[in-house]
Amino acid sequence: MIDRILKAMIALVLGGLALMYVTHNIANLPQAHDFFVYTTSHTDQEAYPVTLLPVPPEPLIWLGMIIVFTLEIAAGVALLWGAFAMWGARSGADADFEEAKKFAKIGMGCAIFNWWGLFQVIAVAGYQLWQMPLGGSPDHGSWVFGAMNMLGLIYISRREATSAP
Repeated sequence: MIDRILKAMIALVLGGLALMYVTHNIANLPQAHDFFVYTTSHTDQEAYPVTLLPVPPEPLIWLGMIIVFTLEIAAGVALLWGAFAMWGARSGADADFEEAKKFAKIGMGCAIFNWWGLFQVIAVAGYQLWQMPLGGSPDHGSWVFGAMNMLGLIYISRREATSAP
């Protein structure tokens, strides 16, 4: 029973994290846009001045933002849905609890794809965000948030050793 409660709590925390980030992104939309432009502009890339990805046109900047924000919303909503489903199934049969994990797993998958797939692959590696003065925090943060969700996914995916009472 303790594992089931912890799994629901982890999904709740990670869902709240994703929704807090996207809420701040939307509340600071002009600044978020400016950061996306800066990230993809090749500005301040002195250590490795050659960047293989091109500077994108304005519509692609907005598309990128929409994709990132949508994945953050999807992660947050799915994780919260999964947290409440797991909480409701915590005393039930093993099969019911396993089914209740589904949306939390989907949410964590969205978060991992966003923070490791998009941020780490495209922004950090592709646009070399790591070398920009303003890039260190997003580089570090995306790694941490992706890892939190990956660790959560590993833990939530584990079946409990015994059936719930």
